[in-house]
Amino acid sequence: MINTTGNITLDPAQDPIKKHYTAAGRSAVDDQLKSSHLRDEPADPTLTFGEIDNFWETMYLRLETAIKDTGLAGVFSDPGKHELRDWLNRQVLNRRHIQKVQFLKLDGLGIHWDVPMSRDHAWEIMYNRLLAFNKEHGHCRVPYQWKEDKQLALWVLRQRKQYADGKMLSYREQLLKEIEFTWQVQDLYDAQWNDHYQELLAFYNRHGHFNVPGSEKKLVSWMERQRLQKKKKLLSEERETRLNNIQFIWDFTAVKKKNWEGRYKELCEFKQIHGHSFVPVNYKKNKSLGIWIALQRKLESKGKLPPEKIKKLDKLNFVWSRDTSGRLQSDLDSLWENHFEKLTDYYRKHGTCQVSLKIEPALQGWTVWQRKLYYEDKLSAQRIAKLNTIFFPWSVNEGYWQKMYQLLLGFHEQFGHSRVPSQWPQNPRLATWVYRMKLLRHELSPEKTNLLNKLGFEWPIQKKVFVAWPFMYKRLLAFKQEFGHTRVPVYWERDPKLGKWVSRMRNESAKISQARCALLDAIGFEWRVVSKDKKKAAA
Repeated sequence: MINTTGNITLDPAQDPIKKHYTAAGRSAVDDQLKSSHLRDEPADPTLTFGEIDNFWETMYLRLETAIKDTGLAGVFSDPGKHELRDWLNRQVLNRRHIQKVQFLKLDGLGIHWDVPMSRDHAWEIMYNRLLAFNKEHGHCRVPYQWKEDKQLALWVLRQRKQYADGKMLSYREQLLKEIEFTWQVQDLYDAQWNDHYQELLAFYNRHGHFNVPGSEKKLVSWMERQRLQKKKKLLSEERETRLNNIQFIWDFTAVKKKNWEGRYKELCEFKQIHGHSFVPVNYKKNKSLGIWIALQRKLESKGKLPPEKIKKLDKLNFVWSRDTSGRLQSDLDSLWENHFEKLTDYYRKHGTCQVSLKIEPALQGWTVWQRKLYYEDKLSAQRIAKLNTIFFPWSVNEGYWQKMYQLLLGFHEQFGHSRVPSQWPQNPRLATWVYRMKLLRHELSPEKTNLLNKLGFEWPIQKKVFVAWPFMYKRLLAFKQEFGHTRVPVYWERDPKLGKWVSRMRNESAKISQARCALLDAIGFEWRVVSKDKKKAAA
């Protein structure tokens, strides 16, 4: 904080070093400072405060000049600058007590405030680094050879040695005690043991057992060390008692037997429901059972499964590793046949094997997989033959082509030709498909070309010719003069464009300008076409 005189200082509660800087400690430091000629004021004690400030400004100007000349902000090797070097060191050591304006002026010169100027100053720097470690980790147990700060780890070791040898200053000892410094390595080990003990206790409170998963590597290793130390009679009586108080499991034999019997019971229930004991490894309803089944197979193949357990599993017709491939193939064959029967039923109902994703999503996925196996040459000839009996399309495009051809066949039977109008209202996709067939004429197989030719398919693509409205009106006027009305057939062979234009005029009557409507009305244009049957009924 800044005191009333403008000096930089710290509250004793915030400055632990100043708080315990006893008279004896201060005297020791002052003696060291005197021996190093570190002075923050002239030797003459008769100078006034104003003269002291002038002296500080003088030394500051000398320092500023020296830094400009040498480019250094701390160390001056020139013997003539001995007094300046000592004065600068004194400012660094007393940085908490100098005036704020003085601190800012020195800081503006790039002074290195953290460079140790004395042993006490160096100790203070390392102590502050230990405080930072304590704040981050919640303790002062810096690991031996800590990679993040090896210097701090070595410093901690020196403090322990000085304390053990009785050479530590009392105020330093007090500072370290206040942050619960670990003085002996054994204390460190005890603290680590207690941390793991508390972690195990927390796990038990959460789960109600000591079956710690392998993912908790550190805790599992610690538990194994406790069992090993007890077995070798190296575990202290106090620690063994603490573990016994929480019912720590020293031998897992009984627990493993209990778990095995529980899984075996689950397998018996599975067989009662499904009629077999061939549990999938990734069994969704009980993943742990599937994993347990795989473990039994593995132990049996390595000769590590006890004979009595093998007998119990054999009673359930258990499938061992040597039999899994045959059993698995049998199950896969049955599954394939079930899907084939479903596809056959779909074909009978819908007349195609092109399964809709909306109707049968699972079956559609199965058909996709059959095509993939077919093109990778992994589908047996027997299965290919069975699928061919229901005209299975091996290509999605092939199935779509057959579907669209059947629609074109129906159009031809209805209208007598295959000229599907563009954007035909009944099925706009059919006109698009017909146009694409014309574009892909040279890429079609001879079989498809022959099928289209049987319908009188017109291969040339007719380019649309734009005719202005007035010219189409004249052609309609000529039609009326010849036939006495304006009911041009939509597919009039003599002028197909006129038939379509008349139809468009009727459908888009709301979009036609008033002037054009007046012209059409003038020649008796019939905006609505009434069939002959309706005319007779009206009469």
